Amino acid sequence: MISQIRLIGFDMIEIMAGQRFSTRRKKSGSGLVWGGLAIGFIVVMIKWGVPWFVNILAGPAAPKGGGVNTAADIVPPQIPVLFPIPEATNSANLKIEGFTEGNVEVNLFKNDELFMNSKTDDKGAFKIDLKLSDGENKIQVKARDAAGNESQSVVKTVMYDKKASEVTIDAPKDGDEIFGKNNQTIAFSGKVTKVDSVVTVNGNFARVDVDGKFSVMVKLSEGDNNVVIKATDKAGNIVEKTVKVKLTF
Repeated sequence: MISQIRLIGFDMIEIMAGQRFSTRRKKSGSGLVWGGLAIGFIVVMIKWGVPWFVNILAGPAAPKGGGVNTAADIVPPQIPVLFPIPEATNSANLKIEGFTEGNVEVNLFKNDELFMNSKTDDKGAFKIDLKLSDGENKIQVKARDAAGNESQSVVKTVMYDKKASEVTIDAPKDGDEIFGKNNQTIAFSGKVTKVDSVVTVNGNFARVDVDGKFSVMVKLSEGDNNVVIKATDKAGNIVEKTVKVKLTF
């Protein structure tokens, strides 16, 4: 009996629900259509739109093959750096040392001509013995890697000069005799042909002007005096002259 009552109750509920649903469907039929379109749009966006948007933000995908960088090497070696070398020398042999990238070819140029090629060690160091030419020598080192990239050092200029400066003594003359204690200190003056020379007179430095002229005061001893004038040029060439004078009180 109770079961029958429940069944009758369920039937009445279904009838009432059906009537309400029918009424709502009439009122909101268009709403269901728009709802269906909205759901379809969401599905499409999730499946195709979102991945497309993510790809736009991430940029183009890397090519297949493990992401290995296959780009050609276009980076030149480190610019060669040369250790200090003299501006002038009287020796024909000069050692050129420096460093750049490790295990690369280095080419030494003298006066724009290839003189010798060598190779750097693991740390990038190199040493090359250079034979200088008389006069001015323009020196440059170029580094070249296996890919053909090249870099070059600054140009250094070395003057090879084995001829010493000429020295002329104007006063006093060799063999002069000086009289009087008041003349015990006298000026030695003269001229050198190389204005970059360092001049000493009995060990005392004499200033050399732009014309190569020099003068320095020297104190003589009573009797014979050997005064040594020494001139050393930038290349290291040395010339000496001795002037003999006599001081008589």
